[in-house]
Amino acid sequence: MLIYERISLVVSFTLLGLVVYFLIQLPNRAIELMLLGSPLTLVVSERWLMALLLGGLVATGTSTIIHAHSCLPRWVSGYSLAFWLLPTLLIILVVLLIPIFAFSLLWWVVAIATTGTLLWFTILGEYHTIDPRDRWYGLSHFWLNLVGYGVAFGFFVVIYQTRARGLLSATGVLLVSGLLALPLLRAGPDRAGRTWLFAAVTALVMGQSTWALNYWRIPPLTAAFWLLLIFYLSVGMAQQHLLGRLTRRALIEFATVTLVGLLAILWFAP
Repeated sequence: MLIYERISLVVSFTLLGLVVYFLIQLPNRAIELMLLGSPLTLVVSERWLMALLLGGLVATGTSTIIHAHSCLPRWVSGYSLAFWLLPTLLIILVVLLIPIFAFSLLWWVVAIATTGTLLWFTILGEYHTIDPRDRWYGLSHFWLNLVGYGVAFGFFVVIYQTRARGLLSATGVLLVSGLLALPLLRAGPDRAGRTWLFAAVTALVMGQSTWALNYWRIPPLTAAFWLLLIFYLSVGMAQQHLLGRLTRRALIEFATVTLVGLLAILWFAP
């Protein structure tokens, strides 16, 4: 079976699951816990259940497609893991956001079609970034970076707008940031251990940043832009360090991006 047919099969089953999501109704369940001496209620909803199910489907399908590549090393499991994290988190984010478009059949169909297109090219991009000699490697890497930072921003908005306690929101941002940092920092099987280390450091930085932002009453979009800027700087500098390119010129570029980002946030923030 050609690689394009395999990707189309995974995307088709995923979109079918999204359609079924709007046809079934599952009850919500609340779980009450005592954490650090205070009550905590976790709601297991139909949306999160479907997000996990479809995320598992995409992860399994993407893993099968990636392992069909002859250049993927079989002896570095931590390296191969980074290839299916981005498609999985993409579809989980879609499940959380797609009910927004349910007010209109046309918009819902457009959202489903857009999801299928994004997922198809994201899995294909992962496949083409296995071998650096691939002629589509540079374009695929650029595409995956765009999708990665877009997914990160989407999760930051979703998590922050819940106005949950710092223990939950900071932990959520920490987990999402760490998982997204892995595919963004992926630099080869020989650097898999250091990639995990820098992804963990990025996750801790993002968790602490979220905890601090919770004391600052700002709109979810503004907070998401702050988190995206911090995430971009953390991942960008870690990536340049992994590749041995963290030079003075690179630091000046990051400082310029930081300044422009800060000015944009302060200018557009309400």
